[in-house]
Amino acid sequence: MKITGVETLYFSARIYGNDRNWLLVRIQTDDGLFGIGDASPLGNEMQTASLIEEWSEKFLVGKDPLDTEAIWTEIYYNNNARGGRIETTALSGIDIALWDLKGKILNQPIYKLLGGAQQEKIRVYANGWYTVAADPKLNAEEAKKTVEMGYTAMKFDPFATANYYNISLKEAQAAEDRVAAVREAVGPNVDVIIEVHAKFSTGTAISLGQRLEKYRPMWFEEPTSQENVGEMKYVRDRVNIPIATGERLYTKFPFYELVKADAVDVLQPDIANAGGITELKKIAAIAEARHVSMAPHNTCSAVGTMAECQLDVTMTNFLIQEYHAQFYSPWYIDAFEGFPVQKDGYITLPEGPGLGIIPNDELIAAHGYVPPKSGRRGGRRI
Repeated sequence: MKITGVETLYFSARIYGNDRNWLLVRIQTDDGLFGIGDASPLGNEMQTASLIEEWSEKFLVGKDPLDTEAIWTEIYYNNNARGGRIETTALSGIDIALWDLKGKILNQPIYKLLGGAQQEKIRVYANGWYTVAADPKLNAEEAKKTVEMGYTAMKFDPFATANYYNISLKEAQAAEDRVAAVREAVGPNVDVIIEVHAKFSTGTAISLGQRLEKYRPMWFEEPTSQENVGEMKYVRDRVNIPIATGERLYTKFPFYELVKADAVDVLQPDIANAGGITELKKIAAIAEARHVSMAPHNTCSAVGTMAECQLDVTMTNFLIQEYHAQFYSPWYIDAFEGFPVQKDGYITLPEGPGLGIIPNDELIAAHGYVPPKSGRRGGRRI
């Protein structure tokens, strides 16, 4: 069996009144089987698609689709842009599609090809449920509704979107009030995760982290810039909350530096950006060697979400999976037959081959690329 071509497709859905675009990759073979992947950079989709199309003839057509590792290595080491978001996202989409195809060829779900499941179901946490910089009472009401949906964990950014490096005492108090309201609303047995979006200086991050410790966050996410390992460790040593980071890091190399420096408790690579299934398996192994947990970042389409979940069940150090699906337009789920919906805070993998989901081409085509609006995105963040 040989690869005969690569196609890119756009898909979109709405969340908090805004459109989000995803770039899907379809790899075709000479016997009619295909694999589908997610190469969504959340911006720069056209450039990413162009790169994938350029690589099609150069690296993919004529190759055996079972050679996932060999293809990954050839693409990565034969590009000057390696390690950047667009290049690694393009590679991620190709890799996911190849693994989906491999599962279909061998008639096995991906998790079986990765060594088998370590757990029967996957714990997920909600994101996309809240209004940023809202009145604490509103965030509390939103949190209660999220728990009523079955979730046992949820993440939110309590900080106003205009704060960078530093924060006023007034805004710091407002952020604490939001966290306090959400904690009171959900009670002591629901995990609350605090998102920071890599905005603050070390001093500000430490001050905020210390004042939020009493609310027992599950983790403190990206308190400082992801590029500076020393800053992340400096915060971790002074805040009594687990530290998480990784959504803006690509390939195994920066994750190794974080783990080596004891700068992090939870790694959050995104499978559609950090190198696909092939690379996230290695990142998980690096983390496992220092007892660091894995909680993959996820703003993916249903394709990327399923790729992460197929990998999640094989990790001994898996913690929890980010999950937005129920907060998107209904067609986010409907466009992929077999996509699992959260129940009681967990999802169960489909048993079909590859990713286990079947794309509805008509529904995907009906919800294609939506040009981004100019200016700042609405009142929510992810």
